[in-house]
Amino acid sequence: MTCLLKIGVIGLNHKTAGLALREAMAKGAAALGGDKAIFFPHPIVLLSTCNRTEIYFGGDDLTAAHSDLLNTLRRQIPDAFEHCLYSYFGIDCFEHLGRVTAGLDSAIVAETEIQRQVKIAYAKATEFCSLPSCMHYVFQKSLKIGKFIRNRLEMDLEIPPLFQAIWALSEDLYTKRILLIGHSEINRKIARALFQKGLHNIALATQNPSAVSLPGVSPCSRDELERWHDYDVIICASFSDRYLLSGTASSNQIIFDLSVPRNVDPTMQGGKLYNIEEVNQWIEQRRALQIDKVTECLDLLRQETIRTAKAYRQKTLFATCLRT
Repeated sequence: MTCLLKIGVIGLNHKTAGLALREAMAKGAAALGGDKAIFFPHPIVLLSTCNRTEIYFGGDDLTAAHSDLLNTLRRQIPDAFEHCLYSYFGIDCFEHLGRVTAGLDSAIVAETEIQRQVKIAYAKATEFCSLPSCMHYVFQKSLKIGKFIRNRLEMDLEIPPLFQAIWALSEDLYTKRILLIGHSEINRKIARALFQKGLHNIALATQNPSAVSLPGVSPCSRDELERWHDYDVIICASFSDRYLLSGTASSNQIIFDLSVPRNVDPTMQGGKLYNIEEVNQWIEQRRALQIDKVTECLDLLRQETIRTAKAYRQKTLFATCLRT
């Protein structure tokens, strides 16, 4: 059954590696992203988020593809990283992608953002690579299975979302001026949640302010970053190859750096600076997961993976018989 699923994955996440190594991995794997994938000898899908970097690959010889990926990453990443990696092949890779897409492998269980991120990563890969049929099948079915499993979880779990952690750590946001940096999906969700809480004192700095249309939000250009000391709470969720904020914060400022690579200089003095790792830790410490329900969903995901893999095997063998 598994021999026909010629797909594998290599990666690390918030469970296997600290923030610094995840940051290095994200930067190193970027050498394989977008149009750069054209020059890699194997078809790949790069999934890079604040909590994980994973490279899914296909080919007749998965061992060779795995070795080529490791060699490429070693040239890009100066520090040792192999001890933090995980690898899955065939149906195990399929099941892992299903867990990821369902949010069962996320810091916030059943979060919805990862579904969109997997979908975008897959779509982007198809722009530049000719993916084999099994990779198309695994990604399309994982998105379907992931959505089904996450819906089952959401019926029974009250999951503390990211903005609730920010809300608690910020201490009375009603009295504070808020600056969001980056027109990312994360910041858009945070902005909507804050607006629903009755907050209208929100500015959002982005390279394209005209694209911002959020209730209670005042869009502004990146020039607003020169006045970052005027804000009480700053939430960074953007992509940049350099630090967007550095120097010394005011003693009463609270800064959340949700980006990987980081947007804020981690050596910044003054105020309170929380990176994505620390926010995840806060969520982990305070959430009350219904373990039995999660275990049930993991079992269900395994069953769906096996059923779907069998269907692909039958379909492939039938097509082979027709050709012969």
